[in-house]
Amino acid sequence: MLNCNSALLAIASEFVGKFAPYQSIEITPSPTGGIYIASTDNGKVACLAHDPSGEGDESIILLPNSDLIKASRGVKTAERSISINGNMAIVTTHRKSTSESKEIPFHRSTSEFPKLAGAIKDCIARWDEVGKSSATAGRYDITYLQRAIKSLSSINSSVTLHSFDGGPMRIQEASENIVILVMPQVALPIPPVPDWLRNYSQKTPSMV
Repeated sequence: MLNCNSALLAIASEFVGKFAPYQSIEITPSPTGGIYIASTDNGKVACLAHDPSGEGDESIILLPNSDLIKASRGVKTAERSISINGNMAIVTTHRKSTSESKEIPFHRSTSEFPKLAGAIKDCIARWDEVGKSSATAGRYDITYLQRAIKSLSSINSSVTLHSFDGGPMRIQEASENIVILVMPQVALPIPPVPDWLRNYSQKTPSMV
């Protein structure tokens, strides 16, 4: 049995691949409390989430389907949770005065989930080093970031992103013919790597 925030699962589904073992989402209890949710597309992208209020007594490797993802997506007017038991998921929408639930069957992957933890461990070591040489990070308006990437995607499928010490985020199309600078809303101390992500990097791979 697993229970967690369904919106995190819906987001993770955006970063799965088309072929095994990358078309799955790993949901697993954290030994320090809560639930980890992870997905990756063959090393191109990875999504990692932690629901501190989640609960579970098993690890599963779930194959998302359109009905499950549609029902799981977050909404601004309510909270949604997902309970998984066997091969059945129950997504519950919690509103102020009422709640409604929907049962959705799903399949589990028969492939072992990719070994993300070791890669994350190496990333954390790098982030820790960078943090010693750079004092601040910028906080950027997500609307501008989305607009920049969407507009550049009309001429190229690849961009580079670079920022420095709370300065502008430089988003550059691969031909180098166009650059978009998204100015930071504020310069803040570089946020620490969350403890849950450090804990995830130490975990052993899940087995099917």
